[in-house]
Amino acid sequence: MKKRLLAGIMCAVMALGVAGCGGGSSSEAESTEGGEVKAINLKMAVTPSETSVWMVAANEFKKLIEERTEGRYTVTIYANEQLAAGDQTKGVEMLFNGTTDVDLHSSMIISNVVPELSVISMPWLFPNGYDSVDEYLFTEGSAGSEFVKKAVEAKGAHVVGIGENGFRQLTNNKRPITSAADMAMLKVRVPAISLLVDVFKALGADPTQMPFGEVFTALQQGAIDGQENPYDTIRSAKIQEVQKYMTIWNYCYDPIIMSVSGNIWNKLSDEDKAIFDAAGAEACATQVAKSRAMDAEIIQQFKDGGVEVNELSAEGIEEMEGVVAPVYEKYRAEFGDEAFAAFGYTFE
Repeated sequence: MKKRLLAGIMCAVMALGVAGCGGGSSSEAESTEGGEVKAINLKMAVTPSETSVWMVAANEFKKLIEERTEGRYTVTIYANEQLAAGDQTKGVEMLFNGTTDVDLHSSMIISNVVPELSVISMPWLFPNGYDSVDEYLFTEGSAGSEFVKKAVEAKGAHVVGIGENGFRQLTNNKRPITSAADMAMLKVRVPAISLLVDVFKALGADPTQMPFGEVFTALQQGAIDGQENPYDTIRSAKIQEVQKYMTIWNYCYDPIIMSVSGNIWNKLSDEDKAIFDAAGAEACATQVAKSRAMDAEIIQQFKDGGVEVNELSAEGIEEMEGVVAPVYEKYRAEFGDEAFAAFGYTFE
């Protein structure tokens, strides 16, 4: 009797295990009764809209994964932060808890969950523009790229590629920005990132946090004076239609990070891991090239639309670097010299 009872319990446990494996994402394609392979669909979260240059990376990754796994994996892309109902930080949390399978978020937003990534957003961290970025982020095995991978992977996800949102520029309806004095009491929308709030306060501005989806209307109605974002984000949201001035100052660089949840990654075979890594790297490289090729074109579009564009001088940048120096000291105490050194910055 006891043996029959034990056998019954074991059968029930095995049945529950099989049923449990059938829900959600899986690491291996399943076979139907007819022997056909059933593809595993991966949900991919992307922050901006379908018109954003971010979608170059998302679409290329989807194509490569589906081709190279011969359909064993498919990817469904959800733009506009659909999976998190517009909440970017929640979107990042969904990657780490395995609700989302593949994710494309800005390092700035990921820093809400992985604080040390805030270092990348430090003002004027990359003094030589894209040359500095390429050296510390886009060179294979570079200190910066390894820093990003280790920080994200410590939270349980796996980085397959680093793309580019670009350098963040400033727009406003008050005046051209040529010196720190021009920032005085300028009401600027910034993301809900403490670092950027600290930077704009140091510059004398009035940083205001609000969801990006509300920015166009807030600018149109005069509730805020300006905002800061990379060229393509400004363009895709049509911010230039409600702004008079844009200052090119390259004050903050914003990479985007493509990651696979640990729930998926840890179940992949070594062969599939290699496919995912290669697909992510190639997709992001394609996106970076496309993003940079668009910069000059977008600037000209803004000018043609009536936006007055000026470039902050080297003297103006040097002045502002001095003004925000206390912000560096604050975050040095929080993250340590090693984090800054990964991106080529050393304290005197």
